[in-house]
Amino acid sequence: MHTLRYLTVACVLAGCNTSSESASTSAAQATPASETQVDPTKAQQALAAAQELAHQGQPSGMPPGHPPVNPGQRPPGQMPMGATQPSSGEVPPNAAGGIEWKVEAPLVAQVPQSRMRAAEYKVEGDGSTAEAVLTVFYFGPGQGGSVQANLDRWVDQFVQPDGTSSREAARVENQEIAGMMVKTVDLEGSFNGGMGPMMQGSGEPQPGFRVLGAIASGPEGPVFFKLLGPKATVDKAEAAFLTLIQSIHPS
Repeated sequence: MHTLRYLTVACVLAGCNTSSESASTSAAQATPASETQVDPTKAQQALAAAQELAHQGQPSGMPPGHPPVNPGQRPPGQMPMGATQPSSGEVPPNAAGGIEWKVEAPLVAQVPQSRMRAAEYKVEGDGSTAEAVLTVFYFGPGQGGSVQANLDRWVDQFVQPDGTSSREAARVENQEIAGMMVKTVDLEGSFNGGMGPMMQGSGEPQPGFRVLGAIASGPEGPVFFKLLGPKATVDKAEAAFLTLIQSIHPS
């Protein structure tokens, strides 16, 4: 079901002909499937968007205003004002949404796997555990949904081994940094957030995971930070993550 939704999103964004007008065309006048015209550039951009939705596990239950599933919000591939759109092979700066931050080891900046990400940082595993990834999102002023809705969605991607509520287990804090409100979350458990790389191709919940998240209410809109991976790897990067969040300041 999720895969069908992603393909539908990709088809709509790519410009596939799904109008009622084409449906009413007679069989004799119908355009063969092999001749259907699809813009290759739009198709590539749509596929990237669909893959990002799969990675985030967001085909349903997304907070109100969460872009960019609805292609009417802005053209495919067009980033919102203030967002970073890296070219091929380019590592974006440590900035988005009117704020900047500092990064230290073991966080390593890399080219984002999706154009929807303002920045991305990898944390290497130690050989016995997989890597963790810190993703940064900025969708524009008033976009991305409410702070609480996003935190709830991140928390709901986890299942507790004893069956208790992840919302009760999550450690949530509010703080003010450089004049901006920042809400953080820390949670451990089995990650059950979607079909992306973190699921390791199994589609089953991954036990022993941890998420460190923060949402900063920046001058140009909310900026989302999410460090996710095996607990041992995230533990190794916890101090660097906290330092990054404390370093946030207006650009």
